[in-house]
Amino acid sequence: MPKQMDFEVLKIRKIDSSTGNFKLHEDYILSYDHFDGWSERLLSLGIYVDIIFECKVRLHFLDKNMARIEKQFECEIPPEIKTLILGIINLDQIVLKHYYADMFLEDETRQNYVINHSGKSHNITIGTLLKKLQPENSSEELFFNLIDLFKKWREEFYHECLKELAPSDQIPINEKRKRKR
Repeated sequence: MPKQMDFEVLKIRKIDSSTGNFKLHEDYILSYDHFDGWSERLLSLGIYVDIIFECKVRLHFLDKNMARIEKQFECEIPPEIKTLILGIINLDQIVLKHYYADMFLEDETRQNYVINHSGKSHNITIGTLLKKLQPENSSEELFFNLIDLFKKWREEFYHECLKELAPSDQIPINEKRKRKR
């Protein structure tokens, strides 16, 4: 079970007023922020990985009753994600675009990554993609694999939170109807 905690994202990552980009605190190597865009669940999730690969997670979403659910916790980083992050930060140079998308939609699903590498915070945004990204260099190959793993990990967090919300002793609606008859 992840350890509950309370942390401020602004102490990890904030906007650099001179560039308008995110600047990641020097104690962190990667931040990942996901926003569903206009959707039923309105999922917003942030994952923040520090230099010793400790991981903080913040998420909020709407449940089926439209109640806002918020959580913050620490967790272990999956080994395959750790391996890809190490591969990226061990590159001599990171060659990634600032924005990857096939089209722009207002209030779209998007992911923002910030990677600290050689004293610089690299900002990468993933917008609406209509086809699988094709890497043009080793940085992109590692990063695109990381995107896929973060997508799966994000959904695992969300579904785990949904399981925690569902009381195990709750009577399904069809059972309640049978009892009333």
